[in-house]
Amino acid sequence: KIADKVSGIFVPAVISISVVTILVWLIAGQSVGFALARGISVLVISCPCALGLATPVAIMVGNGMGAKHGILFKTAVSLEETGKTEIVALDKTGTITKGDFTVQKIVGGDELLEICANCEQQSTHPIAESIVAAAKARNMELRRPEELEELAGRGIRAKLDGKEILCGNERLLTEKGVSFPKSREYGTKVLVAVDDVYQGYLLIADTIKTGAENAVRALRDSGIETVMLTGDAEESAKAVAGAVGIREVHAGLLPQQKLERLQSIRETKGAAMFVGDGINDAPVLAGADVGAAMGSGADAAIEAADVVFMTSDVAAVPQALRISRQTARIAWQNVVFALAVKLAVMILGLCGYASMWLAVIADSGVALLCVLNSIRILYKK
Repeated sequence: KIADKVSGIFVPAVISISVVTILVWLIAGQSVGFALARGISVLVISCPCALGLATPVAIMVGNGMGAKHGILFKTAVSLEETGKTEIVALDKTGTITKGDFTVQKIVGGDELLEICANCEQQSTHPIAESIVAAAKARNMELRRPEELEELAGRGIRAKLDGKEILCGNERLLTEKGVSFPKSREYGTKVLVAVDDVYQGYLLIADTIKTGAENAVRALRDSGIETVMLTGDAEESAKAVAGAVGIREVHAGLLPQQKLERLQSIRETKGAAMFVGDGINDAPVLAGADVGAAMGSGADAAIEAADVVFMTSDVAAVPQALRISRQTARIAWQNVVFALAVKLAVMILGLCGYASMWLAVIADSGVALLCVLNSIRILYKK
């Protein structure tokens, strides 16, 4: 947009300068041929081809560099805005952790696992899938509940064999007035209540992605703050955040609460990127300055995002910021260089020292140099 604005002012101005150049040389007593040659050389020098190429070529190469590393910038604006990020907010499950949940502990017996699996078998959430997988591994025959209601960010309410089943986090049981003992353990607890009576819980945990700690450190070293926004329990979220070096954690958030918290962070800390993968992350991905989705995530998240990390690797986050900033830097270099050369040669043309061949070099030569300068992005580490 800046290049377009510059060209919009630059082109009418140089046409006027070209006409003035012809008139000045005619008034000075030079021949019509000499005056026309100088006026035309000014026009050739001022051709905005280099300015027109300055940013699009850099953006194309930047997009290519991103694709080479499995980073898809959906638009030129996405590429540009990524580099302006001042704080990165990350989801936990599927983003920092692999999302390969397994049932680590059952408090309440295998019957509790069967009840949970019956309720969770229709869900595509990684935690639900791990519960169903654990039940099938024990050769349990699953049944479909008579009623089923998925409660966003809390769990599931179902009716099975005429009994009301609650499977979810502490918030769900608290809302329903079910009392239960509290304990701190690493992982995600799925609490179970039958007819408003607490029965026990399943403890599910996943593993942190390789390189997540290095990615967070790379962001911090480049001056970017990190924060975790997750719907998971606070104990589990803080454990993962501490392991990778994230100091600020906001846990137990519903989808809309994630968006509200991100907007609050933006107001105090500047442009924010949110990185997530789940269907519950779609609102905050759409509401962030830059929404980035993991390629292995839900279709809704990928659709709402501005950037997609096809490798689903956290290391792609600092890499995307680096590519965006390099692209912006090269684009600005192209604009400044093209303007500087053209203005210098134009002054020579006005004074009668720039021949036509020098004017051609100032036009086509500068455009070629802008292209070659943009290609340097491919060789940046």
